Amino acid sequence: MTVPSSPELISRLAAALLPIDRWGTFRRGARPAAVVALLFRREGRWHVPFVVRQGGLRNHPGQIGLPGGGLNPDENAWTAAAREANEEIGVKTDDLVPLGAAPPVYAAVSNYSVVPFVAWLRTFEPTFVPDSDEVAAVLEVPLSTLIDENAWIETADSWPGLHLPLVDTAIWGLTARLLADLLPALRAGRREAEPSGEGSGNQLADEPR
Repeated sequence: MTVPSSPELISRLAAALLPIDRWGTFRRGARPAAVVALLFRREGRWHVPFVVRQGGLRNHPGQIGLPGGGLNPDENAWTAAAREANEEIGVKTDDLVPLGAAPPVYAAVSNYSVVPFVAWLRTFEPTFVPDSDEVAAVLEVPLSTLIDENAWIETADSWPGLHLPLVDTAIWGLTARLLADLLPALRAGRREAEPSGEGSGNQLADEPR
């Protein structure tokens, strides 16, 4: 299987996701928040950046998440997600092309209602600059890994629920729940092609540079 080239991937994702202004409503009484899965190219491959939250934060300390955060007064959800991406990992909001959204997910532990967006980061080989107050590191996860259904597991170890093991850590909890609604759309963005030899099964290879 092959990850489509930029225009085809972008158009397919936009068709598979909810419009950025018609994704539903936040849970009543919850704190509204928004996150964004940014698609970008690194060495010819599609990736998505995740933030490793600082251990001293009040909400979800030390966890891996998508860039994002709470909405400011009179701020719409997409604007908040783009602003937080700029603040947390240093991407320019003008370089983001919003593709769509999925329904909000409620996090009871923090009382946040979170809407996830997908956007295309047009910057070639971007350099991420983490906000040291909130972000300990930025993890660049290949899209082929994220959409590999066999890579997601559910065990009784230190990562409860369905999770994606990474080196010395995992994507789990709220972020895994948010991705559960986004990943079907990301998988739908694929096009049929012969395997390139770089993977098998659900592993996807990118097109040549």
